[in-house]
Amino acid sequence: MVLEFLTGMATGFDLAVRLYYALAILLVAGWIWAKTSSEQMTASVERPKGPYTVGDSISEVVVIRNGGRTPKAWVEVEDRTDIPGVQFKQVASLGLMVSFNRLEMSGTVSRRGQYTVGPLVARTADPFSMFPQEAEFGGTDTVLVYPKIVDIPDFASPSIHLVGDNSRRQRARVLSTDVSSVREYEPGDALGRIHWLSTARTGDLMVKQFDQGSSSDMWVLFDQHVDSAVAVGDDSTDEMGATVAASVIDRYNRGFLPVGYISHGSQSLIALPDMSTHQREQIMRHIAASKPVGDVTMLETLSELERDLGQNTSLVVITAAADGPWVDALGGLSRRGVRVSAVLIGRASYGGKSNEDALEHLAAAGVSTYPLNRGDSIASALVNSVGVDRKGLSQVAARSQVVREVPSTAESSAAESMFSRHSKSRKSKNGDQ
Repeated sequence: MVLEFLTGMATGFDLAVRLYYALAILLVAGWIWAKTSSEQMTASVERPKGPYTVGDSISEVVVIRNGGRTPKAWVEVEDRTDIPGVQFKQVASLGLMVSFNRLEMSGTVSRRGQYTVGPLVARTADPFSMFPQEAEFGGTDTVLVYPKIVDIPDFASPSIHLVGDNSRRQRARVLSTDVSSVREYEPGDALGRIHWLSTARTGDLMVKQFDQGSSSDMWVLFDQHVDSAVAVGDDSTDEMGATVAASVIDRYNRGFLPVGYISHGSQSLIALPDMSTHQREQIMRHIAASKPVGDVTMLETLSELERDLGQNTSLVVITAAADGPWVDALGGLSRRGVRVSAVLIGRASYGGKSNEDALEHLAAAGVSTYPLNRGDSIASALVNSVGVDRKGLSQVAARSQVVREVPSTAESSAAESMFSRHSKSRKSKNGDQ
């Protein structure tokens, strides 16, 4: 416009002057077009509610409407989100004869966490894209993505090592969700306890006998100390540990076993053993949202948990930590009758410093250890443990490149003493509070 104006004024050339006026009119018309187009456009979105699990497909539907008379050949619609690997973005076209457009956008979630979706943004412009406009619709919503849950074997049931009448289940005279057997009807039995299939098969009235389920508790400890984590993103020790923790919780919660949980990351949670759906939901939400930036060490976490662990109780520890006093603390708990199972994630397979020495130390301390490396099948890794017999220990020693001397009795006693002193110190502080 400046060039045409100066040319027309200097030479008196009519075409230059007319081009100047044409460009001026185009500029004004384009601004008005773009402004009215964004103001006359409305949009609505149906967002996913969740929660979702890693690997699920997440989708949403956007309906965009044209309330004006000007066509919109290019409207970029984007619902902003911070979900890794997911982008809700698509282009719509609204002509003179089309008043609305329905868009379906989807993606696959690949990492657990708590994410934000929104606001919805629609970008449009005049036909020459001189005045791009952006309009926002709606607010933001939160989407929770749970870690992936895999089917795992029963590797840590606390009733495995019980003996006598408590070896599996205890007979109960009250109604429960667990039916152990059937017997012949006796006077006084309620009609609601009759097992009609057995009655039809035998010809005699048969009633159901109930039991109160497994007789011991289980605790799951998920280590989220900042020094234990290796790598970030979808392929990390923390993501692997979260999958194992969620799978263990799901496996034994479905088996009607009271499961407790403790973890200290960006969020801390101590949940006493329970079988309720609310308990499971609370634990899953913590696993999904908590990040591996905690400052509470394994030894401190075990000292918090020590008073709740007794004989016939099961403890599952999920960690990628290097060797340390926490190994001797687990060995001490094992000797007290606690069934300790450690899922040790190999740091070296994720590019970190090897923790093979911790694997050997755990095996020597008599702790059932399940090594899990990058790319391994979790279900297969939880079939055979290291530390049950000397053969497994010799196999670990053969694979290790670092020869570590087994700690002496004096060293183990010193570590257990330190664990005991630390526990008493924390109890004393709790008492003062």
